[in-house]
Amino acid sequence: MNWIARIIMGLLGLGFLAALLFGLLCYIVFATVLWLLTGRKPQVVMVWQQFSTMRQNFRQGGFRASTRQGFEHPRGQGAPFARDDQVVDVEVREVVEDAPRLPTDRRP
Repeated sequence: MNWIARIIMGLLGLGFLAALLFGLLCYIVFATVLWLLTGRKPQVVMVWQQFSTMRQNFRQGGFRASTRQGFEHPRGQGAPFARDDQVVDVEVREVVEDAPRLPTDRRP
């Protein structure tokens, strides 16, 4: 009788595994079709790319590079955020002293 229970549990496990693989296949097909139609990568691909980039930076010492002796920024500047090519968007308006103002309603 024990071997019958093992066979049934094995078949249930294989059925569960087959259902998971079928669901994964359906998601891959859906995500690929959606990627082709919209041009946006699936979230899984984006997370995997970020993980790979972080892993490469860690291997190259990118996270701890600034603490090493004799480290110089690739652009030759000390701070990584000191950039010459920053764009600042400014809106210029004339300030008029006697401009009409809305009445202030002050209720206690």
